[in-house]
Amino acid sequence: MRMKDIENREDLVLVIENFYKKALKDAQIGHFFTQVIPLDLEVHLPVIVDFWEYNLFHKGNYNNNLLAIHQHINNQYRMTYNHIDTWVKLLHETVDHFFKGSQSERLKTNALSIATVMKLKIAKDC
Repeated sequence: MRMKDIENREDLVLVIENFYKKALKDAQIGHFFTQVIPLDLEVHLPVIVDFWEYNLFHKGNYNNNLLAIHQHINNQYRMTYNHIDTWVKLLHETVDHFFKGSQSERLKTNALSIATVMKLKIAKDC
């Protein structure tokens, strides 16, 4: 069966919901979402989808400061390169499970770029 590419907000919802199913249970990063800054997924998921919708399709109204948000999280519990690498790995696996194509690759490339900035500006190499 041929996999389709990420085409719209609904596709992003599928990716993000399934990513968080993995991330919340992950031994490396789950505690960021459950203990460090406990997420209300009902509130958080639409915001993250807004981010990726703006990032990929230049639609929507995401206007939060991604770096400042993660700096705040880092102030609560120190992020490491390993944490960020785990986030990238889980997100890439989730995208690859459901989609294939140029937008899917673009999301993964943009996630890697975000991870690189987080490593440079926030995380500690341990």
